[in-house]
Amino acid sequence: MRVGDATLLRGVSVAVHPGELLAVVGPNGAGKSTLLKVLCGDLPPSAGEVTLDGAPLRRVPRLEQAKRRAVLPQEALLRFPFTAFEVALMGRHPHVRGSEGPADHALTLEAMRETHTAHLSERRYPSLSGGEKARVQLARALVQIWENKGPRYLLLDEPTNNLDLAHQHAALGIARRFAAQGAGVLAVLHDLNLAAQYATRVLLLRGGAVVAWGAPAEVLTEATLHATFETPVRVVAHPCLDCPLIVSAAGADGSASVAPLPRADRITPEV
Repeated sequence: MRVGDATLLRGVSVAVHPGELLAVVGPNGAGKSTLLKVLCGDLPPSAGEVTLDGAPLRRVPRLEQAKRRAVLPQEALLRFPFTAFEVALMGRHPHVRGSEGPADHALTLEAMRETHTAHLSERRYPSLSGGEKARVQLARALVQIWENKGPRYLLLDEPTNNLDLAHQHAALGIARRFAAQGAGVLAVLHDLNLAAQYATRVLLLRGGAVVAWGAPAEVLTEATLHATFETPVRVVAHPCLDCPLIVSAAGADGSASVAPLPRADRITPEV
């Protein structure tokens, strides 16, 4: 994937399968958000093809895409004085002709209850905190594909931004349950421990290329993370859960003794 003279993605091949939560992780500038923008059609790939259930995405009508795939951007700028309910209800637009009906309102309230935002329904969206806005936007994305009976996909760009600890876990718990109900979920994450806890598979990027992908325990290893993030870490068994726990091994003053960075093999997964 090239933008001007810059190469943002190099030979990345990945699939999001119904029933799984795929976490995309990596350092700043690794290409995580660029990959999501390519997958959702915001950026056309300079090479290769993006497909939706086997059909080239560019040939799938936009309305059909919107019925089967919802996107939560990293930041949604909206300054009009809509209520939180009206913003969440926007997710129903691909499914209605004319105005929304009682069923659309009921689904929207259900999604808002799921994201703990029902009590904000009558609040003006611009007056909400960053975390409250993020949860309302998650409700909008959920209700967009809530009742789709066929394959459906949820693409989340840093869904835990602006959220406190409890709501970070609540948001990813929702995503994991949505995947368990048959949706394919891709989530761009910065927190490696959240990826380890909630993801079915992890895709690790560095410099626009794939370093590793697979189960969290296979990808989130000390050697791989040290090479990718250029900082020492320790990976231990989580004391409460069946997943890895990543702990920084840097000094209290931020110093770290880092060995020369090995060249991470670029892996292009066949999926």
